[in-house]
Amino acid sequence: MPSQHAIEVFALLNFTIVGLSLLVQPRAWARFLSWMRREGDAGAVIYGLLCVLWGSLIVSFHPEWHGLLVILPAFGLLQLFEGFVFLVAPAFGLRVMSVFDEEHLSLLRLLGVIALALAACIFVVLLSARM
Repeated sequence: MPSQHAIEVFALLNFTIVGLSLLVQPRAWARFLSWMRREGDAGAVIYGLLCVLWGSLIVSFHPEWHGLLVILPAFGLLQLFEGFVFLVAPAFGLRVMSVFDEEHLSLLRLLGVIALALAACIFVVLLSARM
């Protein structure tokens, strides 16, 4: 399996699982993000490293910027930028993160819907490639 195809499958699986989790367990995500905010700079570093890891993996293994799957490297760059912000300006990143609290569970559910939409796009492209 070529690396580009492998990262597409990886993204499909991650977007599906995390998207479903955000939809059915938004309170758990709000508590997780609240815990990271309470950890201060250390929480920002954890979150920033997760973003950089996820983003750099996508950008490294899916460099093509055409077709429907342009969403993958675009998302990867967005994650790299988000990770950069959290690692370089942790106070700002933690303030942004504070939007996702238990009073705004609908925002977390919206992120779940977006993740599932991304998974659906990837699935359609992978399915059409097999035909």
